[in-house]
Amino acid sequence: MDTERTEEEQVAAIKDWFKKNGSAIVFGLALGLAAIGGYRFWQDYTIGQGQKASLSYSAFQNKLITADSARVFELGGQIVEQYPGTPYASLAALGMARMSVESNALEGAEIHLNWVINNSKQRGLVHTAALRLARVMAAQKKFEPALALVDSMTEAAYASLYSEVKGDILLAKGQHSQAREAYQQAIVTISANDQRRMVIDMKLNDLPQTNMN
Repeated sequence: MDTERTEEEQVAAIKDWFKKNGSAIVFGLALGLAAIGGYRFWQDYTIGQGQKASLSYSAFQNKLITADSARVFELGGQIVEQYPGTPYASLAALGMARMSVESNALEGAEIHLNWVINNSKQRGLVHTAALRLARVMAAQKKFEPALALVDSMTEAAYASLYSEVKGDILLAKGQHSQAREAYQQAIVTISANDQRRMVIDMKLNDLPQTNMN
């Protein structure tokens, strides 16, 4: 009898627990199913967005190749607005910056390049934009902001590229000894098989031997 009573008590305890916690369990299961469904929906949505962005970027590229300026900015603006989280938005912004430079609209190029720096999730594209932005600012004689940008980018893989651009900016300022130091730093940090080594050597050889500051 004791065993039977114990089993009855256990069953009663389980029933009571389910009565008290059953709704929470159902709610938890519902949340779990919703999370699975939401993840699948998000996957499908992301893939769909990527495919749409890819098609839009393909059309954008065609207009970029044919230098159809009006359509480049129209399509590029749409990609940036509608698909900002995709790499295509950053690529479109880089393309619009290029078109702006070709149209001598350097302030417009700054806007597009800054967008990439501030929004892109792809580090390679961020550095591409930063290097181009430094040159665009230097072309407008905004030397100090250009140097500040270069000095703020500290990723080792791009050190040589930034040092070379820094040398170019300093050379444009007429600071030849500082430019030499930057070019020498670029040589030190460049990979052995990088073809840029010859170009940097030429820049070093072309510098005056005395400080012309």
